[in-house]
Amino acid sequence: MNKIGRNDPCPCGSGQKYKKCCLAKDGLFESRRREEERAVQTALAWLEERYPEEVGAAVHYDFMDEPDDEKTDAIDALSPRLEQAISVNIGEWLLADAELDINGKDVKAHELILGKGGPLLSAHGREWLQELAKRPLSLYEVREVVKGKGLILADMLHPDQPPVQIREKAATGFLTPWDTFGARLVWQDDSFVMSGAVYPMERETALDCLEEIKSELEHEEGDPVLERYIRTSTIIDYWLESILETKPLPELVDAATGDKIALTTDHYRVTNWEELERILETQDDVDGDRDEGWNRFVELEDGRCRSRASLMPKEPDALEVFCRTPRLADEARDWLEDIAGGVIAYKIREVVDPRSEKARDAKPLPESDIPKDTQRQIIHQYLAKHYETWPEIPLPALQGKSPLEAVKDKRLRPAVIELLKSIDQLEARRIDQTGGEPFDVTFLWERLGLKR
Repeated sequence: MNKIGRNDPCPCGSGQKYKKCCLAKDGLFESRRREEERAVQTALAWLEERYPEEVGAAVHYDFMDEPDDEKTDAIDALSPRLEQAISVNIGEWLLADAELDINGKDVKAHELILGKGGPLLSAHGREWLQELAKRPLSLYEVREVVKGKGLILADMLHPDQPPVQIREKAATGFLTPWDTFGARLVWQDDSFVMSGAVYPMERETALDCLEEIKSELEHEEGDPVLERYIRTSTIIDYWLESILETKPLPELVDAATGDKIALTTDHYRVTNWEELERILETQDDVDGDRDEGWNRFVELEDGRCRSRASLMPKEPDALEVFCRTPRLADEARDWLEDIAGGVIAYKIREVVDPRSEKARDAKPLPESDIPKDTQRQIIHQYLAKHYETWPEIPLPALQGKSPLEAVKDKRLRPAVIELLKSIDQLEARRIDQTGGEPFDVTFLWERLGLKR
C-alpha cells in the first residue's frame, strides 16, 4: 500500500487532510505496535534463556504434536514465508497458551513471564501480554472487507454473536468475503485488532476443523480451560496439516462432456486450401475464415454457443485443430476426414496436461482489441444470464437437487449457503485479478430466501 502523504485526503473518508484527521491516531497505533513487538521479543528471549529445554519440549510435543521424520522433512522443506509464519505462531502460542514442565509440574508460560522474577517490561507491553493470555484462538469468517481500513469478522464457533469490526489495514489488500482463518482478537483502545498470529485455511478445511471442535466440545461442556485447549490445539493441527501436506494438483473436468481436460492439438497437412475453405463455408456449425481461423460449435438451448474445435491455418500447408479433450479431438478428426478427407492428411497429435509446466509456459494469447470496459460488460451480461437459471439447475453438490429444492431441505440448506459463499469468493478474486466492478449476486441470496 502506498504511503499516505500528510496533505493527502484521509483514507477514513472524512474529507479532511490526513494530518488534520487520523495521522496522530495512526502514529499512536504504530508506536504501540512497536512497543507490543518489543514486549513479545523480550518475553520470548527470556523464556529461551531461562527454560530452553522446557520450551523446546513444549513446541515439539504440544505445538508440533511430536512430528515424525516425514513431518520434520516437510517442515524443513517449507518456503521462507511459511517458516516465518510458523515461527510467529509458535511465539504467540508460547506466550498465550503453552504450559512448561517445570520440575514435574505444568506451569503456564505467561505466568512465569508476568510473575515475580519475570523480564522487565513496559506497562503497555505487560498489558499486551496479559491480553494475549486472556484471549483464546477462534475460527473467523470474513463478512466484509473495507479496503485500507479493516475487516468485519464473524466468530464461526459462536454464530449467535454479532460480527465484529477490527482495525487491520494490511489484510484488506488480499482477503475477500467468506475467507476463513484462525486468529486471536485483542481489544486495543476502542476496537479489536488481530494479535499477529494467523492460521489461514481453505473454507473446506476450516469447516472440517469447526465440526471437529464442536464434536469434541459436546463431551466437555462446562470446563473453560479444557474448551480453550481443544479449540487451540485443533486449529493448530488443521493449519499445520494444511501447509505440510503435499496436495495433488486438482483434476480439471470439461463441463460439457465430463471428461478430464487434456489440451489436444491434432496436426494436419493441407493439399488444397481453396477447396478446404469452400467445404468449411458450407458447414452450418462452423464460423470463421482462413485469416482468423475457424471454430466448430454446438448451439445450446439458451441460445449460447459452445466450441467443439478450433481450426488454425499455419502456412504454408499446415492446419492445427485444437480441442479441450482427446474425445472431442477424435470427433473432430472423424468429422474433418469425412467432409475434407481428399484435401487434408492427418500427421500427429499433441496432448498437454493443463496443470503442467508446459501449459503454464505456453505463449499467452494476443491481447484482445476489445476495450476493457466492453469486455467487462460482456462478462457481466454472461454472468447475469448464467446465474438467472442457476437456482433451477440440479447440482451434484446438492445430491442432484436444484438450489431452489435444496434450500427447503434442512439437511441441504447449509450446502446451498456454502455454494453461494463460494460464488461470492470467486467473484471477489476475479475482480482482484482483473479490476472493474464485481458482479453482484445478492439477487441469488434473495431468490433463495437466504440472509447473506
